[in-house]
Amino acid sequence: AMRHPLGRRPAEAYPGLACPSAMYISCIEPRQGGQHRVGPSRLAPLARKNLSEQIIDAIRNAIVEGRFRPGDKIPEAELAEQLGVSRTPVREAFKLLEQQGLIEIRSKHGTYVASMNRAEAEDGLHVRAALEVLAVRQALERLSIQEWDELCGRYEAMLQDAWRASDTADAVAGIEFDIAWHTLLVESAGNQALLRTWSMAGLSNLIWSFEFELYPLDDVAFKSWVLRHVEFLDVLRGRDPDACEEAVRSHILIKVDDVDDVDG
Repeated sequence: AMRHPLGRRPAEAYPGLACPSAMYISCIEPRQGGQHRVGPSRLAPLARKNLSEQIIDAIRNAIVEGRFRPGDKIPEAELAEQLGVSRTPVREAFKLLEQQGLIEIRSKHGTYVASMNRAEAEDGLHVRAALEVLAVRQALERLSIQEWDELCGRYEAMLQDAWRASDTADAVAGIEFDIAWHTLLVESAGNQALLRTWSMAGLSNLIWSFEFELYPLDDVAFKSWVLRHVEFLDVLRGRDPDACEEAVRSHILIKVDDVDDVDG
């Protein structure tokens, strides 16, 4: 089965956000007996602009890069100190990230990077596929031929970002491309209820930290992932409703096959 370029399958945080790649430095935590362990990485301070969005991006990128692992605790006070912000925007970011399924806020215990088992991952992918199939169907119904062609043109232009990410093995840039494209696709349906639902239920499967445990980063797989986007674009250009719906469904659910292959 095709391996995901970012290390695994086409993965995809918050629609419409700018996605600056944050800088991180390692945090070595002392342990008893003179031993040390590498703890969750410290994050670089942020410029004071759109703080909640920047915090979301910083945490999301840390998850993508594997610097925050499933089950890691993210102390609110320490994170605020690392990023150079107050705790208020950190709390706001935590609430949104929890809604997206990327973190878990446990009463009286703190905030943790969400863990996802394989059954939950597969269920989430089926939900996301259903939502994006609806988005494609409604976009085809509601957009003029010219508007649809413009959408495909934007997709083609965005693919240059995917190729650059592949050339530099930049997992964060690859995820940013995936987020931007799939957000644009869902937005093109002109259905705000669908967009809100997808943002909360489908978007977390684009930042699928679980899959980073399954697949090693591979240059050939990364390029294969971009080529699958090229094939997807070719189908969309044809404007055939059945073909477009099947293309988006297959594009997402191939990740289910990947999990099954690993289990097998």
